Amino acid sequence: MDKIIVNSIHQNFKAEDIELVINELSSITLDHVMAASKYNLKNTRLSILKLAKGDANEVIELTKRAKIDFRDVIMWATREE
Repeated sequence: MDKIIVNSIHQNFKAEDIELVINELSSITLDHVMAASKYNLKNTRLSILKLAKGDANEVIELTKRAKIDFRDVIMWATREE
């Protein structure tokens, strides 16, 4: 997983939630994003972290949504700015 993502997880989640969050984000693969794009995959994972705001349960829910349509998660994250 990208170093930026791993650093964000360590900064924003409790130690006991880190493994869960990494596993959840790792479950989103290139098959879940348009054109099997690494950029879309990284953007989706970063968007989930931004929206979750340190809440591991929210990561689980957002991961489920991203697997249905990753663009929703990216759109919601851009509205947070």
